Amino acid sequence: MKTQDFDERKARERILELTEFVEKRSTGSTQILAVTKGFQKEAVVAAYETGITLFGENYAQELIEKHSALNDLALEWHMIGSLQRNKVRKLAEIVSVWQTVDRISLLREIAKHDASAKILIQVNPLQIPNKAGCSIAEAEVLLEQGSEMGLLVEGVMAVGMQGNLKETSNIFKQAVDFAEKFDLPKRSIGMTEDLEVAIDHGSTLLRIGRALFGERPNK
Repeated sequence: MKTQDFDERKARERILELTEFVEKRSTGSTQILAVTKGFQKEAVVAAYETGITLFGENYAQELIEKHSALNDLALEWHMIGSLQRNKVRKLAEIVSVWQTVDRISLLREIAKHDASAKILIQVNPLQIPNKAGCSIAEAEVLLEQGSEMGLLVEGVMAVGMQGNLKETSNIFKQAVDFAEKFDLPKRSIGMTEDLEVAIDHGSTLLRIGRALFGERPNK
C-alpha cells in the first residue's frame, strides 16, 4: 500500500464535527462506526482518541494487520466487507460483529469457529444485481437458523443505491421494517453519502470513512 501523509488535525476536526451532527440529528440513538479501509493505523488512533471505539474493515488481511498493530487499544472490530468462508477461522478471535452474513454457508462457518458470535444479516431488499445481500424472505430463514445455531442475530445491514436517494430510502425502510418486525435492535444503514437519510430511517450504526478521514490514499 502506498503511504500518503495523514492529516491528523483535520481528521480530528471532521470526527468531532460529524459526531456532534449525528448526536443532534439522531437524538443520541445512532453511533458512528469508522471505516478505515485503505487508511493507515494513524487514522484508527486519531478516531479512537477522539472518542470512537467502533471500527469496520472490508478486507480480512487489512483487519488482521491493524488488529495486530493496535491490540493494546480497546477497539471493537466489525467485518463489513464481503466475506469468503475460508477467512472466517483467521478472523474469529478478532471480529466482534459480523455484519455481512447473507447466506447459510457463511452462517454455518461462523458458528463453527465463533459459537456465540454477534451477527447482522445483510439484506438487499430490491435484489439489485451484482450487489451483496439476501432478500427479506431469505433473511427470515437466516434469522431462524442463526438463532437455532446459538448465534446472536442482533440486526440488519444494508447498503443504499449510490446516486439515488429515493431508492436508498426504500432500501433502508425495508431493512428497518424487517428489524422492527423481529425486534432486532441493530440497524447498520448509512454511509457518507446517505447518512442523513439513514438517520431519519432509524439507523443505529453509520459506516463512515471519507467524512471522517477524507479521501482514501491511492494504492
